[in-house]
Amino acid sequence: MKRRMYLGLYWGDEFDEPPKSPEQKMRDRDRVKELLERIGKGHLFREDQESYDLWLEVCKPAFHILMEELQKDPHLASCWFRVDRIYTPQELASAPLLLWSPTNQAIEDDWYDLKEGGYRGSPKASHRRCPACRAKLEQVRDLLVEVWKMGKRDLSMTYSYKVIVSARLAQRLQASGLTGFTFRPVWDYRRPYQGEPRLFQLVVTNVLPPMASPPTEFEEERRCEVCGTESRFRKHTHWWGRIRYYEETSVYYRKEVLEGAADLNRTVGLGEGLEVAQAYGVSSLGGWRWLGGEGGQGQTTTKGRAGAPTPNQ
Repeated sequence: MKRRMYLGLYWGDEFDEPPKSPEQKMRDRDRVKELLERIGKGHLFREDQESYDLWLEVCKPAFHILMEELQKDPHLASCWFRVDRIYTPQELASAPLLLWSPTNQAIEDDWYDLKEGGYRGSPKASHRRCPACRAKLEQVRDLLVEVWKMGKRDLSMTYSYKVIVSARLAQRLQASGLTGFTFRPVWDYRRPYQGEPRLFQLVVTNVLPPMASPPTEFEEERRCEVCGTESRFRKHTHWWGRIRYYEETSVYYRKEVLEGAADLNRTVGLGEGLEVAQAYGVSSLGGWRWLGGEGGQGQTTTKGRAGAPTPNQ
C-alpha cells in the first residue's frame, strides 16, 4: 500500500482574513518558492501563480522536508490536505471485503428533487423524508432524470450517491450470479414510464451490521430522536504537528459478519449529517473481480483504488 498526500501551497490573501500587505505577500511568495525548490519542484514556480497543488508520497524524503518546513509557516498550507491509500491488485485480492463506488457523477439527482423542492419533501419527491431531520426514509418511486447525460457510460452515480447502470450492464449483472442486489428502472423525466428503460438503479439489498468499533474509529456521530436515523464519519481528521490533514481510517467487521456477506452489500448510514447520510458499497472479492473485469467504465475497482480492504476482527 502507498499513502499519497494531495496538498496545496498558497501565498495569496486568506479567506475571511484581512488582506495581506504587499510586503507580507512578497515574503510568502518567496517562501513558497523556497519550499518548492527544497522538494525538487522549483520548476513549478511562477511569479503570478498564488497556489500550487502537489501529490507527494508520504514515505518519501520530499514529503517529510515539506511538512517539517510548514511547521514554521502553517498559514501557507491550504486546508485541503488529504491522504489517499493506493493498493496493489494483490493487496486488494487478499481482503475479505472491499469498499467500492463509481468514480463519476454524470447523472444528476432526480429532476423533481433538484428542480421542484424534492429535497424539502414536496409531493413529487423521490423519497419520503423525516419531518424533523430530513433524512431519507423510503424511496417511493422510480428515479426520473436527464437520461442523455449518461452518454455511453455503463456506470455512474448521482449527487445523492445512487448507482445508475446501463441496460447492457444490468443484463450482465443479472446473468453474473452475483448476490445482494436488485434493480429499479430509471426514466427520462420528460417521458416517464414510456417504452423500455435505458437505465437502471442498482439497489443493494444486503445491509451489513454496524462496523466493529473499536477498532473502526468514527467522528461526528448524530442521531435523530424522531426517526432514529444515524450518521457518522469514519474518523478522518488528523494533525501532523500544526498541519491538519484528512485520511479515512480502516474499516473492520467481525468475522461472522464477513462469512455471511453477499457479493454486494451496503453499510449503515455514514456521511455528513442526517439529511445526507449514505451507505457505503462493500463488495466481496468475487464481486470486485467481476466489476473490475467486466463491469464497464467509471468505477474505482479497475485501477486498484477500490477503497480500503476491510480486515476482520
